[in-house]
Amino acid sequence: LHMKMAGGFMPLPGQPPSSPMMAPPGHYMAPGPPATAQYPPPAQPAGPLTMDPGMMSAHHKELMDCHKALFDMMKKQEDHHTKVLQSHSLIMDAHKKLMAQQVGLGKNAKKAAKSHPKLGIVRLDYNYPPAKGDTDCPASFGYDIFYRVVPGFTFEMAQAGKFTEAVERNFAEAIKFLELKGANAITGDCGFMMAFQVLARKIATRPIFMSSMVQCPVIACAYDPKELILILTANGESLRPQKDVLLNSCGFDVNEDRFVIKGCQDVPGFDAVAKGEAVPIDVVQPGIVKMTMEILKQRPLIQCILLECTELPPYADALRAATGLCVWDAITGADFYINAFKDNPRFGLNDWQNEWDNVHDDYTFGQNLIEADKRELVNKPTAPKPAAAPAAKPKAKGKAKTKAMMQKIQRRVQKQQAPSLGVVRLDYNYPPAAGDIDCPGSFEYDVIYRVVPGMTFEMAQSGKLSYQVEKEFKQAIKWLEGKGVCGITGDCGFMMAFQPIARSIAQVPIFMSSMVQSPMISVAFDKFDQILVLTANSETLKPQKEILMSHCGFDVDDDRFIIRGCQDVPGFEAVAKGEKVDVEYVTPGMVKMVAGILEEIPSIRSILLECTELPPYSDALRKEFDLPVFDAITCADFFVSARKDNPRFGLNQWQNDWDGTIEEYSFAQNLSADDGAGSSTLEAFLPGPCAPRTVPQDVCDMRASSRTAVARADVQRILNGWAARMYHKSR
Repeated sequence: LHMKMAGGFMPLPGQPPSSPMMAPPGHYMAPGPPATAQYPPPAQPAGPLTMDPGMMSAHHKELMDCHKALFDMMKKQEDHHTKVLQSHSLIMDAHKKLMAQQVGLGKNAKKAAKSHPKLGIVRLDYNYPPAKGDTDCPASFGYDIFYRVVPGFTFEMAQAGKFTEAVERNFAEAIKFLELKGANAITGDCGFMMAFQVLARKIATRPIFMSSMVQCPVIACAYDPKELILILTANGESLRPQKDVLLNSCGFDVNEDRFVIKGCQDVPGFDAVAKGEAVPIDVVQPGIVKMTMEILKQRPLIQCILLECTELPPYADALRAATGLCVWDAITGADFYINAFKDNPRFGLNDWQNEWDNVHDDYTFGQNLIEADKRELVNKPTAPKPAAAPAAKPKAKGKAKTKAMMQKIQRRVQKQQAPSLGVVRLDYNYPPAAGDIDCPGSFEYDVIYRVVPGMTFEMAQSGKLSYQVEKEFKQAIKWLEGKGVCGITGDCGFMMAFQPIARSIAQVPIFMSSMVQSPMISVAFDKFDQILVLTANSETLKPQKEILMSHCGFDVDDDRFIIRGCQDVPGFEAVAKGEKVDVEYVTPGMVKMVAGILEEIPSIRSILLECTELPPYSDALRKEFDLPVFDAITCADFFVSARKDNPRFGLNQWQNDWDGTIEEYSFAQNLSADDGAGSSTLEAFLPGPCAPRTVPQDVCDMRASSRTAVARADVQRILNGWAARMYHKSR
């Protein structure tokens, strides 16, 4: 039976079991002549073989029984194998569900694998109670914050701009600690830290911006050189010692007449900053607004405000509400860098990044230091000094007076319109994808478009406008500003050539290309780090070399900037053809191209998308390479944020919230028949001179006016300011 089970043969009658024809089970019989010495040949039968029929029947029955037993055993094994496969499938399904819950791989998962971006803040060895809006208050930000105090790094040392060896070592450890904690960008809690920007950049691989003054070149680029910028700081003389640092790192000259520097040291209640006490916001805020309004009366050409001190952001909203001007501060600077790491939920790749849980971890001074470092602190981790308590009667009287003053400000500004963006469009019609600047759904605020008749792509590329088109361009800028937009951009990067024309007309910031961000990006990285600039075609920036250098500080021949075109990415040729781009199809090719560039040049630390049709791929690049990606949308968001109510601190409820409604736009809808005369592209989209309108034009104008209306007093203030500026310009 064992021989049958092993596939052998039963010996015939008279044949010995040890015949070479029958190797024992499990043994291999090599070919060749039989080994007669060991296995003698069997005797040959004398006649024909005979077998008892009964014996053959018994052998056959036994063989069939073995076959049936083997078949039954195989069937049982098959059933067992099926059950094992089913169990394995159930285990894999359970594992898949577990992974879906943890990292967002499920079909309906809302969370993703990568964490929400975080900000790291280097703190002085100085303990005080920060107000909401202060960089040392976690509640000032819409993302997680990590703090690290530098033992021995006092305010006086920061102001002097020089480290001791021990403090320099502690400073380097703080930068490394914040990066290890996962900070995507790092800043400081004192503007004087700008003196150590170069050192910090050599240590970090993430963007570093030690002062809000890094925003200065981008802001200055957006306004006419004759217009002024008000810079508010804690003390009017505080920026003088840092003249060389600010000039070399930020392009900011403290002696330039264009910048009006004013300290807040004389504002009632602000002296609490120097004393390390809690600042009475309700007392200080009206004083800062009053001081600023007086400065604007004396210097009517001031067009915007930059708050240099990290303890001034709590008053940004009150200044926006009272002046109607753009106000930048340490918070808008931090948001700019964090947004370059952040998932944009409106377009592109989604659900790849965890949403912020809206919970800030509690922090106490010196919390992230070991005991040895805590012993080095000049200011020990004790409870901060409370604000000095004045006498009960005067305090009640002062509080009532302050409250009345704030109510007066709120009544005067009432509810201002939510900020909106103006976009100048080429005389070129195509179907924009979500994320494209010509798609209203790309933004989280209202967008108003205006086509310039006759301004073709070829004319923009040449950098020269005909007389008639320049006239139409100026008219478009005026029209958009009249609609109440808080900033104006273009839908083609080549419009950067016309930035000076637009700035000379408008009072709102002008940023005709995403390339205006380049100085704010480059200042955040070491001089040996490189920045990848992606454009529609690699040769497109060459003709604009002088424009980009003079207005953006961007040198197309600088080795720090790696310029690559996307013209060879499969599917992206639809851009040149004016066809609808299949973003889902193009994205893998875009990622593959950038992966090859990063493998070739590993020193690249950031990506800037120059073309206005490239933002749909920003999220995919952020997810894949964990690098900050800046584009036309981050640029627009930066300027709009300076006119937007920050709900986390400061004056609130002074501005209408955006209703979340995206108004549909059709090509040339904001033009009349006369505006499009002579443009073959526009004539097909415009009504004829006698064509009846569905809604009368005066009604449309009235509706638009009601949507963009501000308080009557605010309108009068804007008109007065405009008249003063026109008077000074005429002189």
